[in-house]
Amino acid sequence: MESAQELEAATGWNEETTRPVVIDAGASREWTASGRGFRVLLALQVVALAALIAGVLVVRNLVIDARHEALAQHEATAAKLNALSGQLTALHAQQDGVEKEVSAVRQLVASHTGEDVIFLKMMVLKPTLDPELARRIARSVHQYCTLYHRDPDLALAIMTVESDFNPKAESPAGAVGLMQVMPHWKKVLGIQGDLRDPEVSIQYGLQVLGFYQEMYKDTELALTAYNRGPGPVDNALVKGRDPRNGYAPRVLQVYERLKKLNGSAEKM
Repeated sequence: MESAQELEAATGWNEETTRPVVIDAGASREWTASGRGFRVLLALQVVALAALIAGVLVVRNLVIDARHEALAQHEATAAKLNALSGQLTALHAQQDGVEKEVSAVRQLVASHTGEDVIFLKMMVLKPTLDPELARRIARSVHQYCTLYHRDPDLALAIMTVESDFNPKAESPAGAVGLMQVMPHWKKVLGIQGDLRDPEVSIQYGLQVLGFYQEMYKDTELALTAYNRGPGPVDNALVKGRDPRNGYAPRVLQVYERLKKLNGSAEKM
């Protein structure tokens, strides 16, 4: 029978190798606790990662919404700009049309004289004016301006401001007709006929205007007296005051417009 030493040498067996392994309970508890801590940490990391992903998605959606809103605003602005561009183009077209009409009138004025010119100018001042009435007025203006040596453009300017070419116009003060002649002039001038008749109004209105032009030798003062009467004008002049009331500049503005239709900007 082999000895214990020989057996140990042959098989590597000894008492130490057959002794049962004893597990330390404290170390086991530490390992278990460490595993739980790892799982908790892992869970926290998973939650944090999920929150991060959710945050990224929210930010991404906000960015997308902001881009969509900016794009919508850009499209709205572009639409407004396109609309404004269309309006501007239309305005340019209208302006070109007006300039062409004025040019055409100037050409007609240059090629016609007398009554036709007066008629054309009235239609420029008031395109809605009845052509038949405009012809009657043009005939009388041409006739009596030639007779009394008065400027037909000034007569048209006065009618524009006074009555807007309405033969039946009547002011609160009682002035009547195209030239707004006061009724008391009928007796002074021996007027026969109705002041609502275009010819009667133009004939005697030009007489009154001529009377004031000869009296004051100044167009603005003459026009002011035509509107206010000579009394207030003389009273203001005696006191060293300006008698003008804004009427004369309105008439002269229309007058200059009519002069430009002749292709001339001559001053009075």
